[in-house]
Amino acid sequence: MDIENFLPNFEYNPNNPNLPELSGQAQPGRKQIKHILIGSPKTVRVTIYNLYSRGYAQVHEWSTPQPIGNSGEVISILIRHLLVD
Repeated sequence: MDIENFLPNFEYNPNNPNLPELSGQAQPGRKQIKHILIGSPKTVRVTIYNLYSRGYAQVHEWSTPQPIGNSGEVISILIRHLLVD
């Protein structure tokens, strides 16, 4: 499984302040947090839309759900850089 499968599907716009740091270097004072959803395709999709409806994350910020073996489950990842005091 390639890491590219877990990257968000969106057009890069360097002027968008909500984009994660793409160079791998977090901004000073910011810490990385990874959100991982694992479950049935429907449950993962519903959870992503639920978090969107609450204003937490845009749908396109999540990675494309990828199957996990033969379990019938998928995994989707969201990486954020948060300002931590």
